[in-house]
Amino acid sequence: MRLKEFLRADFVVPQLTAHDVEGVVAEVSACAGAAGVGPEDLIRSKLLERERVHPTVMGSGLAIPHATVPGLSAPVIGVALSREAIPFGGETFEPARLFFVLLSPPGYEREHVKLLARICRLVRHQGIIDELERAGDAAQVIDIIEAVDAEHA
Repeated sequence: MRLKEFLRADFVVPQLTAHDVEGVVAEVSACAGAAGVGPEDLIRSKLLERERVHPTVMGSGLAIPHATVPGLSAPVIGVALSREAIPFGGETFEPARLFFVLLSPPGYEREHVKLLARICRLVRHQGIIDELERAGDAAQVIDIIEAVDAEHA
């Protein structure tokens, strides 16, 4: 299972303007809605619901906001980057600069978990956040992720 099967260049926010969880979720939900992934309001609601139950910040500058969203036909992955670290999960968690957004329809739990694991392996790649921050546009973000993903079994 490779991330490129689920990544969408039209679901990339190369430079977030948000400074908190609600702002990040609003921006990525708007991007998802504009890309035709699903209804912006439903995506925002599901992502915020998940963050309230258990923050998705992973450490090392990464957060993986994810949710099950009714109406989707298959899992989809978006990416968002921030030049500044954003508190994402409260004071006890390290702020995040890289956000992988995973949305899956009901019934895709196995794929959802595999994709979460794949993303976690990918971000162990030395310097990936810095590489992504240097990307000039969404297409370069996708190219970098696909190149690093191809290096890992």
